[in-house]
Amino acid sequence: MEITALDCKDIRCLEGVEWSPSPGMNLIVGANGAGKTSLLEGISLAGTGKTLRSGSVRAAIAHGRERLSARLSFGEGLTAGKLRYERGTSERIWVLDGAAVKSAAEVYERLPLMVFSPESHYAMLQDANARREVVYWLMFHVEPFFLDTWRRYQRLLRQRNTALRVRDRNYRAFDPGLIQVSAVLADMWQRAALALEAPFAEVVAQQRLGGEAQLVLRPGWQGDSLAAALEANRETDERLGYTLAGPHRADVGFKLNGRPIQEVASHGQQKILMSAWRLAVVMVVVAAGKRPVLLLDDLAAELDAERRASFFGTLIDIGLQTFITAIDQASFPSPATVFHVEHGCLRGP
Repeated sequence: MEITALDCKDIRCLEGVEWSPSPGMNLIVGANGAGKTSLLEGISLAGTGKTLRSGSVRAAIAHGRERLSARLSFGEGLTAGKLRYERGTSERIWVLDGAAVKSAAEVYERLPLMVFSPESHYAMLQDANARREVVYWLMFHVEPFFLDTWRRYQRLLRQRNTALRVRDRNYRAFDPGLIQVSAVLADMWQRAALALEAPFAEVVAQQRLGGEAQLVLRPGWQGDSLAAALEANRETDERLGYTLAGPHRADVGFKLNGRPIQEVASHGQQKILMSAWRLAVVMVVVAAGKRPVLLLDDLAAELDAERRASFFGTLIDIGLQTFITAIDQASFPSPATVFHVEHGCLRGP
C-alpha cells in the first residue's frame, strides 16, 4: 500500500505542505528543526492518530494556531482510500473515506504503518508494552482472528480485575474463559515466534554484530499453563486487586551469544537489534501479502555507515514505500527520491 498524496497544515513548524511522494524510497533532507520529523508526523497522525514524539497531539499544533490537520490519499483502484485527521484544543476529527473512524483498527487494516525512530528504539529497550505492541501489530496483520480474540480476552480480564478490586470472591468465575482465550492467543504468539526466527537471523547476520542473536517470546506467565499460574498467584492477585499473569504480560527478550543483550551488548548494538527485530516483523507481514509503509526518522543517528548501508539495502530488496529523514543525503544510496525541507517548506527533487 502506497501513500499517493499528503496535505499537512499547522503541524509544529509546517504551515502548509502539499506533497506527492514517490512510491519507493523517499529521503527527506534538512537541517535540525526544519520540519522533517513533522512531515512524518503528518503521516502518523492520519494513519494512527498519534504523533511520533512524547506528549499529547495538542502539543503538535503550531504555535499561535488553533488546530492542525493531516490529509492523505493511499492505494489505487479498489484499494484506494482517503484519510483526514484534525485536532483542535478540545476536539478530534478522524475520517476514513468520508466516514468517522470508530475504531483505529479500521485504519490500521487499510494502511499498515511501522515507525523506526530514536524514541521508538528507546521505548523498545525500556518498555514491555512497546515490545508487546510490535508483536500484536504482527499478529493483527497475519492472524485473521487476532483482533476478535484479543478483544474477548480484554473484556474477560477487565471483568476479573473489577471483581478483584471490589473483593468479590466470584472473580474465579472468569478463569475458565480467560484460560481458554489465552490458549488461543498463546498459539498465535508461538506462530509469530516461529515466523520471526528466519528473517530476524537474516537481518542480524547482515548487521555483523559479531555473535548469534536470539529472539525469545514469553507468553505472559511462568510454568506450563496459565491455569497453574492463576492458581499460584491467587493470594497476590487478591491483595493487589488485579491479574498478574496472562497474555497482557507477554514480553519479548533478546539474547546475544546466549546472554541477555543488556548484559553483553553495547547501547549501539542494542539499537541495531531493535531495528533488526522490527524489520523482521515487517518482512513477515510482507510475506503474508500486506505492504506496510515505513517511517524512519533520523536513521543515520541510530546506525553507523556500514550497518546503515546494509539496512538500507534490505529495505530496497523488500521494496516498500519508505520515508527516511536525514540531515544530508551523502550517506544514502541513489535509489531514493530526495526532498528538501527548509523552515517548514518542502521542495521536490
